Amino acid sequence: MSAPSGAGLRRLRDVVADDMAGADVAHDLAHLDRVAGLSARLAAREGLDGFVAAVAAYVHDHHRAAEARLGRVVAPAEVRDDARDALRRAEIDEVLWEPVLDAVEATGRYSFGAEPGAPTADRIAACLHDADMLDAMGATGIARAFAYGGAIGEPLWDPAAGVDGGGYRSGPTGSVVAHFHEKLLRLRGELRTAAGRELGERRHAALQEFLRRFREEWVEAHGDDDGAPPAA
Repeated sequence: MSAPSGAGLRRLRDVVADDMAGADVAHDLAHLDRVAGLSARLAAREGLDGFVAAVAAYVHDHHRAAEARLGRVVAPAEVRDDARDALRRAEIDEVLWEPVLDAVEATGRYSFGAEPGAPTADRIAACLHDADMLDAMGATGIARAFAYGGAIGEPLWDPAAGVDGGGYRSGPTGSVVAHFHEKLLRLRGELRTAAGRELGERRHAALQEFLRRFREEWVEAHGDDDGAPPAA
């Protein structure tokens, strides 16, 4: 994975690499690299500071490392001090700390606005949120879903478990393909920025195409569509 541009971001990446060493495969340093790049690009499209958005991206998953240590769900607000310490160790300008941390916490609350009149932290949060969602869509999202499913021992598809019609809940699902239906296909409707929605259309189409092909190959292998996963 190539290093981010700018000395400050490179220092922050090095710091966060140690902090996130215990995080799961779906929230590793490579994920942060991708989200940082997408956040910066979305912020620039929205007339915001791409550097601030990238900084926020690199510290937005500190709660994931805490979850791995503690074995429970952790909110971003609970690890604000850990994220602030990462910014300090990376020598990020102190004037950015609170806006960055506010943006990270706003993504956890899902109650922020993307409108131009909203506070800057909320608008940065919207870009970060969209970048994070986009990384769970498209070819990258497909790869992450199966990497994580393999890590926790989920089957590709389990006809007996089917799809939870109630939608996504944190924790293991019946199968990786069920996770597509319960969460990933719903992400397009959660995107907050114009640029994010534009990218999301292509990535959503990739999810749909994959599921179409998966169902087709399931039917080919089993001879009929009994127990086949639903189409996208």
